Amino acid sequence: MRYFIQFVLALLLIQVAFAESIEAKDFETLDQENRYTALIGDIRCPVCQGQSIGGSNSDLASDLREQVREMILNKRSDKDIYLFMVERYGDFVIFKPPINIKTYLLWFAPLLLLFLCLIYLFRVTRNKKQNIVSSTIKIQRAKKLLK
Repeated sequence: MRYFIQFVLALLLIQVAFAESIEAKDFETLDQENRYTALIGDIRCPVCQGQSIGGSNSDLASDLREQVREMILNKRSDKDIYLFMVERYGDFVIFKPPINIKTYLLWFAPLLLLFLCLIYLFRVTRNKKQNIVSSTIKIQRAKKLLK
């Protein structure tokens, strides 16, 4: 019974450690709140690099969320907000970076790699078929010589 009580207390303490505060933001309209939610989900946290600013707990992400909220309340467009973020943190800050000279490698390297792998696969299977044919011919010659 003592171990069970200790286990329950440990679980309760663990939950307190992982509890997060919920940021309550005031907006004038529901449309502004929806824009805010979409924007903080599309902008990457420069500190965490794998999370959006909406899912990150870093101080910079919190500051960026507040900046996005202020820009929405000041009637700035989504494009202006994205440009603001890109000017300060580069194309990396957006989960869907634009296609331009700087990001060609990012967009087309996977396709190039896939193409090179297909060429390699084609050449390997073709050489394997030629080796099988030549080895069957050699086996037939050896059988003739052994008769």
